[in-house]
Amino acid sequence: MRATVFVAIVMLLLAHSAAFSESAPPQPAADKKELERLPGLYRVAGRGGDVCSVYCVLTPEPVLIDCGSRVGWNQLTGNLKLLGLSPGDIRWVIATHGHWDHMDAMALFQKDFPSVKFAIHAGDAQFVITDDRVFSCADPLYKGVESAPVRVDRILLDDDTLKVGNVEFRIVHTPGHTPGSIVIVTELQGKKIGFGGDSVGGYYSLMNRSSTIDWENSLKKITALDLGWYCTGHGTDPVDSKDEIRAMINEQMEAVASKRKKQESDEPYRGLVDEMKKGK
Repeated sequence: MRATVFVAIVMLLLAHSAAFSESAPPQPAADKKELERLPGLYRVAGRGGDVCSVYCVLTPEPVLIDCGSRVGWNQLTGNLKLLGLSPGDIRWVIATHGHWDHMDAMALFQKDFPSVKFAIHAGDAQFVITDDRVFSCADPLYKGVESAPVRVDRILLDDDTLKVGNVEFRIVHTPGHTPGSIVIVTELQGKKIGFGGDSVGGYYSLMNRSSTIDWENSLKKITALDLGWYCTGHGTDPVDSKDEIRAMINEQMEAVASKRKKQESDEPYRGLVDEMKKGK
């Protein structure tokens, strides 16, 4: 099943992110047709670990869902050119969460195209504002990559809506992978589409404030959305079958539940001094 294969591929790509960051930057497509997923919806950047999938929604004021990292900047700007756009034509970048591979390129937008606005959920905002390299995975996962603080123009909360041009984006808070992970829900060409970043398929790390309790609840929340299309943070194509979306979510649910069981067998809470003395 494609959903099962997808999750396995995502985990492999994330495990090899450092290797990706040392290879040649990804290149733009040869033709606009390679980018189109629906009329008005284009995948304009992405290659796995170090550059997430970046989607452009063409409204009268274009929107990017995530913007990738600076490694994919030439790919992103070249593909926008195929759509007849410059980076400064983008109205909003809406981040699915605050990891380097999903939003680092925003620092380049803000340096050279300051009119482009950036929105992220409150749970991750503090980390991008301060360029927290551990939280963002710039360190230690990507080792030595550049990063910079990013200004936040709008703090997002659960059930917020952001209307840009003739398209409305609804924010669904789905913490678990990170505290501020979200699924961005909209309708295009009669299809209910969710842009989920790493809310399904993402990895777990205490450095990123991952939470199995939150993640289980979030996966139930995503299931209840009854999406027709689901755009993942590292897949080349949206998952366009409700059955496959459910299977993908169920597989992630099993993985999260398994992690919960392992945590239940961890040492019980005790003071740090006691921990230190026990080790001597």
